Parts: sequence; C-alpha cells; structure tokens
Amino acid sequence: MIIHVKTVGTIKTLEEGTLIETLEIAPGSSVGSVIEQLKLREWEIGFIKINGRRGNKESILKENDKLILIAPLVGG
Repeated sequence: MIIHVKTVGTIKTLEEGTLIETLEIAPGSSVGSVIEQLKLREWEIGFIKINGRRGNKESILKENDKLILIAPLVGG
C-alpha cells in the first residue's frame, strides 16, 4: 500500500532536513516501522501527524495516509 511522508524541521539524518516521499509499505504497518524504514532515530521525532491529526509510533497506517514527522522544537 502507498503512503505519503513529509518531514518538517531539522531531522539530523536528512541532509536538507526535509523529505517528501511516497512509500510503499505493508498493510498494517505502524508509524514506528516507517520511522525505521526511513532510518530515522526515534528521538529525532517530536510530533507525529496522520492526515492532520495527532498520531504516535504505534498508529497503524492506511492506504494514501499523509504522515508528517516533525522534529522536536528546541530553543535557548
């Protein structure tokens, strides 16, 4: 099944900090498995949104879901 993934912020394992990608994943896959597939570290993800609603790494994805992974906000 196909999902759409976007990262927002400064996710350190990505050169530009932003990724927009269409991924093919197995039915019943969780957000956590997509994070692993993208080779991201869990601590790099501050917020998860699925189709505009808050999600978590245990959330199960469906065909054509729009997953947004947002880096934690850091300030000083």
